[in-house]
Amino acid sequence: MANPVVKRRESTLGFHYFNLFQCCPRKFYFKYFKRFVPKYINRALIQGSAFHEGKAAFYLSRSKSLKTREQVAIQTALKVLEESRGELEDEETYKDIEFRVPNMLHYWIAEMGIADLSNYKVIAVEKQLTVPIQNTPYSMTVRQDAILQDKQNGLIYIFETKTSGFSHRLTSEAVFFGDQATAYIWAARKGLGLDIFGVVPDITYWNKNSTALTNIQNIRGDIVTRSEYALESFEKMTAQILTEINQKAQAYKAGYDPWILFPRNCYYCLSYSVKCDYSGICYENCEKMKRPPVELKIDRSVRSIVKRIEDPIAI
Repeated sequence: MANPVVKRRESTLGFHYFNLFQCCPRKFYFKYFKRFVPKYINRALIQGSAFHEGKAAFYLSRSKSLKTREQVAIQTALKVLEESRGELEDEETYKDIEFRVPNMLHYWIAEMGIADLSNYKVIAVEKQLTVPIQNTPYSMTVRQDAILQDKQNGLIYIFETKTSGFSHRLTSEAVFFGDQATAYIWAARKGLGLDIFGVVPDITYWNKNSTALTNIQNIRGDIVTRSEYALESFEKMTAQILTEINQKAQAYKAGYDPWILFPRNCYYCLSYSVKCDYSGICYENCEKMKRPPVELKIDRSVRSIVKRIEDPIAI
């Protein structure tokens, strides 16, 4: 029997929360102050989420049968996909993802997953940690994809799942140069007391323009390590960013102009040659809008920051 599927939501205490503020304060304003989100979710996010949950189910299955583990993984992924069906713009996209995800999982299990069960001890999979940030009222929520320990040398790694239909090299480099890997190592050390050696980019690549199964590639990128100085600096930087968000939330509530508080960062208007979800309203006065434009909707599951700024821990 398949493990129950938990539909995971992005945490407003997580890495993506403050990273969005770093990338574009105005986009942050739209998402967390106005609670505007795209009416339809990017297919890559839904495909990646389904694949993530399928891999997690494979690792967590108690079955000794590899065939059963694979069945559980695929069933879990397809259930996650089905739950997201209404968030996709058209049925053709759904059918394409429905074709791709089981095949991606099958080849990942055959090439990587089975070997992982033999070579590593599974310590944690999709375990959510809420880690206090030193000398602040803030915490950060982190959920590593998988923490595995090498059975031969005892070294502990975080395996970061990535899917790509564009470039596995750029995907691996994004993990190396980005701070998500830093957040993972920092949280595992502080929240679990684990001596993490590094983060392994675990990439499944399938060119988005190809449907040939022979084009599926599973690649593990170079191990990403972080020094103690890098981890300490990351923690201090995060505290500073969260403090700034809190201060801007207070100013917004006091009536300051959000266009001044949350400036645009034009660099991300066409990131990866894809138009920003908020490009249609980026110059509009959203304070006067009674409802979002047709391409957006209000995410009522997210409590607006303005209504919780009295509690800095919640920000």
